[in-house]
Parts: sequence; C-alpha cells; structure tokens
Amino acid sequence: MSIQTKIDTIIKSVGSINIQDFVELSNFDKTSGFYNKPNIEKIGTSGQFITSPEISSLFSIAITNQFLKEFPKVKNVNLLELGPGNGLLSMDIYDYLKSKNVIVNDLTLLEKSEYFREKISEKSEVKVNFIKNIYDYKIDNGDVVFIYSNEFFDAIGSKQFIYDNGNFNEIKISKNNDEYLLIKDSTIISRELLNIYSSYNFKDNDILEHSNLILNILSDIQKLEFKKYFFTTTDYGYTKLPFKSTLRLLSNHKKLNLFDKFENVDYSFGVNFELMNSFFLKNNPSIIYQKDLILNNLPSEYLKSSDKNIKEMIDLISGKKFGGMGTSFLNLSFKKNE
Repeated sequence: MSIQTKIDTIIKSVGSINIQDFVELSNFDKTSGFYNKPNIEKIGTSGQFITSPEISSLFSIAITNQFLKEFPKVKNVNLLELGPGNGLLSMDIYDYLKSKNVIVNDLTLLEKSEYFREKISEKSEVKVNFIKNIYDYKIDNGDVVFIYSNEFFDAIGSKQFIYDNGNFNEIKISKNNDEYLLIKDSTIISRELLNIYSSYNFKDNDILEHSNLILNILSDIQKLEFKKYFFTTTDYGYTKLPFKSTLRLLSNHKKLNLFDKFENVDYSFGVNFELMNSFFLKNNPSIIYQKDLILNNLPSEYLKSSDKNIKEMIDLISGKKFGGMGTSFLNLSFKKNE
C-alpha cells in the first residue's frame, strides 16, 4: 500500500492526521516509508539528497578531532552513532581512529530502518551492533563512549502549532473534495507549550514546531550512566524560534511543496538547538556553526593544502559553495568526564 493510500485511510477514518504522524509515516513506515523502501537510493549523489560525510571524509576527521581534543589521551573507545544512514560516517571515524592508534572496542549504530541495517551489514568489514533505542545501549567496559550524529534529529517528526488569540492550535492535514488542506484543531497541550516557550512573545499566526519524540531521545541520552562520554551532533537548525514552518521536502535533490507528491520523498525539519542546549546545561554544551566545526578541527595539513580537490571539499562542507551549509548547519557538543 502506498504512503498516499495510507494517509488517505487515516484521514477517512478520523478526519485528519497531524504533521508529526504524517512525517513519521512517510519517512519510517515499515513497508512504504522513504527510509525503508527497497531499491530506492536515499543518500548520496544517486540518492534523494546528499550529506557532509558523503561529500568528503574530511567531515568525519573534523568531528573525530573534536572528540580527541576533549579526550586527548584516549587509547580505547566505544562508538555509538545515531541514525547512520549508509554508515559511511562511522566507517571513516573507525579508520581515522585506527590511524591514530586508538582501539575501537565496540561499534553500535542506532538505526530503525531495516533497509540501512541490511546495507551496512553487507558492506561493513568490522563487527557492527544495531539498536533501535538509546536505552538499549549497553557497554561492559569502562572506556569512554563517543556518541555522534549527522542529520539525525531533522528526520524525526515534529508537531506544528499555530498561535491564535493567546492559545496554540495544532496544524493537521485533512481532505475536502479530493483536495488536501491544512486545518487548525484545538490541543490540550497549549498551556504546556506556553510554559515551555515562555521566553517568547508569540503573535497571531506564528508557527511553533515541537517534538516529544526528540525530547524522549534527549532524555535517554541524559540518562546514560557512563562516567565518560562525548556527544556531538550536527544538523540543519536554529538557536531562536523562526515562528514559521521549517518542514522541507526533497526528492531527487529537488525541493518540493507539501502535497506535490507522496512517494519517495524525504521529509525533515529544522532542529531546535536552543531546546537541545537547555537539556544539557549542566554539561556546559557548546553550539557552533558547521563552518567552525570544520575549520577548527581539521588538521593544518588539509587546511593549508594546495591540492585543488581538498580545497574544494573543504569549501563544500564548510559552506562556501554548498548552499550556506556552513552557517545553516549547527553543531552541539559536550563531554561528561567523572
């Protein structure tokens, strides 16, 4: 059954579907969702979109050096990636750590897409463990854990709300005479949202995106009991609410409007780094642009290289030639060392 048919069935049954459920179904449905559908390339030049690790392994080197600066004497490490996709980021990190004589005890990937699990298992030359939830992650050694992700949180569904006369209403998708449309519906969490975002002065028609799915993941990270770990995540996002929809649709590297098509579409949101930062305040997190992540953590041999290919790759992943990637993408990191 196609995604559109499943969406139509839900709307026919209950009258509407909220944006979060729409995106989760479209991205992760077990049979028809974008990230599970077989025989469709998803990430890379032949896929629907491209990410920094697919552009160059220099991105992997940069975030690994970000980790090594915080734990410069590390000899053994456990790796945990959230949302690995094709797995290229972890493979590059593994190889770079090996070149630095750092032993990887364990490589675990949080990936709920069976498509990517199978693809990684087929290609990986090292043992890989898979989990579907962070609370499933177990390590029986006392070595530091390196937790990382790239464009993971943006694929997770968010609900959308619109401010109206002192309250929030939820934006949902419905259908009238075979035409899809957005509707407003009252929500019982309006007061809760007003409390969470009390530092903002909302005006009528301002849009708020809020995801309890992301909050649950952040809570699981917060509850990790390891004494030593480093967390870094890079994503398209913002540090102040934009008061508008950040929902993006991509297919074959082209942007789409909502309802243009339903099959083989990647849906993503801008990530609220301000909210993420507030979750980990006691860990003194740092938020920087991806440009600074790259330029501050690549070895000088690359930054000063006269090689045209290397210079072009640095320009791409630092945002000079790739749609402002360096400043529209943010990086949050922190360490725990007890």
